[in-house]
Amino acid sequence: MGNNWIDESKSWYISDESLEYLDIVLNISLHGLLSSFGVMSNVLNMVIFIKLKLKNSMTVGLFALSFTDFYVTLLKLASCGSNLVEIMYPDSPVDPMMVGGYLFNLSYVFYLVSCWITTMLSVERCFCVVSPFTVRQTFTRGRCLTTIIVIYVVHIAIHLPVFIFTQVMWVPVETGANLTMSEQYILTFVIDENSAWWETLSDFVIGISLSVLSQVILIICTIWMIVCLKNSSKIRKLPSNEIKGVDESNTEDKFSKTPEQTLSPKENRMVKTVLWLSIIVSSCNVPRFITTFVHQIVPGMNLGAYENLEKLLWDISYFCGTSCCCFNIFVYIRLNSSYAKKLNRLLS
Repeated sequence: MGNNWIDESKSWYISDESLEYLDIVLNISLHGLLSSFGVMSNVLNMVIFIKLKLKNSMTVGLFALSFTDFYVTLLKLASCGSNLVEIMYPDSPVDPMMVGGYLFNLSYVFYLVSCWITTMLSVERCFCVVSPFTVRQTFTRGRCLTTIIVIYVVHIAIHLPVFIFTQVMWVPVETGANLTMSEQYILTFVIDENSAWWETLSDFVIGISLSVLSQVILIICTIWMIVCLKNSSKIRKLPSNEIKGVDESNTEDKFSKTPEQTLSPKENRMVKTVLWLSIIVSSCNVPRFITTFVHQIVPGMNLGAYENLEKLLWDISYFCGTSCCCFNIFVYIRLNSSYAKKLNRLLS
């Protein structure tokens, strides 16, 4: 009875035909175009940051973010290509869908790394607005690079067993109509119990626990940067005689009201840059967290009920994740004058 209900609920809200159409439009056409743009924009980002020289922790972090986003979009573009091959060559001896899924899972790991790098940049900018004169000594280029390496190692190490235990095998499949059934072999990935267990563990650790922690830190830093930018803006508008009249006994509680601790124009732009990067990441993560929440609270969905609806929700959340890795270039053009000048010279 229970299994029959789960099977029947598969297409209750989204029919199989509608899902197939949406899959072509969203996962192949739109996702492919967006990923192509992301690959090109992140290549430009990396080239320009190298030309600007990786002289401090901020430029190293922004380069690492572009490098990671490049691989996210490249792997997702390859995944879209695999889905297209599945439609155009259904009799392919290699299973394109499994190859696409393999590449897609790898891109998801890089995406989670990208979120943590953005969080790291946000923490650094928060420290900058609190203690601008010691931030360069605390967040050195070497420490920034070490942190990025640790982020990569943790995420890859947790997910690596999934790829190790996944086997590549020739699997027999039946093809043809009922009267002319034939058997052929296709090369595909076979997931055993060990691989499935590691995938569940990896999803819980880096996909939920670490991801939620990253998002919480990012939200706190985002709110803090917004408050500090507003305070800094108010101080710059005050006449100098009013600033000098600030009671020194209140400097600990109102650090932004002293002229020495207001942000310089360059620091202000960098804080705004990271702030907008944080807002983009947080906004694009909303569909993913909503889908995870819905998966857990809707009765039967974690057992396979409403399969088509859940797949559509995940497709939308993954599309938003790809968007997050594509649009940073517009933030740099708008808020980084050096970046904009280098880009104009490069494209002219």
